[in-house]
Amino acid sequence: MDVGGSQIISSTGTYLIHGGGMDGNRHHASHTSRSSSAMLEMAIENLQKSEGIASHKSSLLNSHLQWLLDNYETAEGVSLPRSSLYNHYLRHCQEQKLDPVNAASFGKLIRSVFMGLRTRRLGTRGNSKYHYYGIRLKPDSPLNRLQEDSQYMAMRQQPVHQKQRFKPLQKVDGMGDNLAGGAQNSAATPEQSVAAQSQHHQQFIDVSHVLPEFPAPEIGTSPVPEGISMNDVKKLQILYREHCEATLDVVMNLQFHFIEKLWQTFWYSTAPSSDGATTVSPSEEESESVIPREKLIALCKYEPVRVWMRSCDHILYQALVEILIPDVLRPVPSTLTQAIRNFAKSLEGWLTTAMNDFPQEIVRTKAAVVSAFAQTLRRYTSLNHLAQAARAVLQNTSQINQMLSDLNRVDFANVQEQASWVCQCEEGMVQRLEQDFKVTLQQQSSLDQWAAWLDNVVNQVLKPHEGSPSFPKAARQFLLKWSFYSSMVIRDLTLRSAASFGSFHLIRLLYDEYMFYLVEHRVAQATGETPIAVMGEFSDLNSMMPLLMDKDQSHFSDDMSDVGSEADSSRGPSEPPVKRERIELNHSLQEI
Repeated sequence: MDVGGSQIISSTGTYLIHGGGMDGNRHHASHTSRSSSAMLEMAIENLQKSEGIASHKSSLLNSHLQWLLDNYETAEGVSLPRSSLYNHYLRHCQEQKLDPVNAASFGKLIRSVFMGLRTRRLGTRGNSKYHYYGIRLKPDSPLNRLQEDSQYMAMRQQPVHQKQRFKPLQKVDGMGDNLAGGAQNSAATPEQSVAAQSQHHQQFIDVSHVLPEFPAPEIGTSPVPEGISMNDVKKLQILYREHCEATLDVVMNLQFHFIEKLWQTFWYSTAPSSDGATTVSPSEEESESVIPREKLIALCKYEPVRVWMRSCDHILYQALVEILIPDVLRPVPSTLTQAIRNFAKSLEGWLTTAMNDFPQEIVRTKAAVVSAFAQTLRRYTSLNHLAQAARAVLQNTSQINQMLSDLNRVDFANVQEQASWVCQCEEGMVQRLEQDFKVTLQQQSSLDQWAAWLDNVVNQVLKPHEGSPSFPKAARQFLLKWSFYSSMVIRDLTLRSAASFGSFHLIRLLYDEYMFYLVEHRVAQATGETPIAVMGEFSDLNSMMPLLMDKDQSHFSDDMSDVGSEADSSRGPSEPPVKRERIELNHSLQEI
């Protein structure tokens, strides 16, 4: 066996390798027996001497080190993403109910076993990650099967012309605290059932999505705080990018529960456990992946860094939305929808807990974006639920005929007369939309055809404003007018006790929500922002009001007065334009 000058200490058939010189590409000795306790004790003793770890924590170290030896080995010419190894480790700790160490300490543990391991940054620009070079999964490791499953699902979902993006991560559904434990070989275990369901869910998300590049901080003439250098700012750029990539990988594999751990690790909030969590100080090379807590807090107080981090968060969370809900109208399993909603419900609490000791300015900035992200997930999952309920109505011929009969009894002349005073819409445009709506309904169009019709309406109305600074204002006004007209029609149907009122109510809710979705994307495209940034504008202002009210009050008031002036109203809206009724969907379906 060619060991390339490495020192190999063997006992009971398993190797603890120093120097990483084994040629693992051509020769591999398969050993299934576990390392002897003497081997582990030697590694633990070295850590205790070099890092001052208490002896009562040795059993915890024993479990971590044994897991590394059982699943990984050195091999020249191969590498593994550093974030992937850490995610494997987090999953192991979750299954074994162990307290994980942070990412830097985990790197120290790896180097205590596989000495001479190198770190490299690999990948194309904008999508590069740090890798451990000279280490691989053992051929008999159960993690290999999970990796193959992930790759298979990725291949199923990617077009042939796209670059394949394989993630060596196992998939967890994310509902509650049940995590996949698919390493077991016994059939039909609850853990395997959860993993199988998660694999099924993978086909409904976009596993080929790549995190876009982040902008650079705009320092300008802002003085750098004392004790902070530009090198610190650049280091934060690299580390925050890695953190966001790890977040994207976890969400892409539906491991929602791990987001809390990632945030706690990055923001130094992991509290010591009662049985003594293991903390290992980073090595000199590993220190490149760590910013001292005090320095990180100082960076978060720096205004250009806060603005930059907010922009990065907008990009990240928009990517997560597009991964989880790539098509708002496509049917998805209710279990996946509920998992996403539970995830959205937990986000703000996880973030505020992880950043408990950080300055309120950065906490408010990040919480505002996370809140917009959570609201977007809730809106899109509700829109998806409405779409599936509406499909049943639009496919029912008798219901469509009843709706058309009831709609023809509506006094549209009276509706236009009352609405014109508020909306001042062109009468010809209103009449065309009325006729188009009736024709589309009469043709018993599918949901996709209705979606195309709504998209065409938005294009017609907003086309005169394209390229104009007034485009966002015109879009908001259109939503207000659309909502007002639809409420007037529903009012008329209600007063007439229309038999199809329930169907119209459901369709109206869906079309209002989908119109909101279309307009927010049009405005985002026109302004060069992400939809989350556009729709989170008001929630951002509200959550940051203690800091921004004095500075932005005049601009905010001017903008609101401009919105109202187009409708000759002295009052401007202080909320996102479409008022969405909050109803129990099951109750609506019962009415239908």
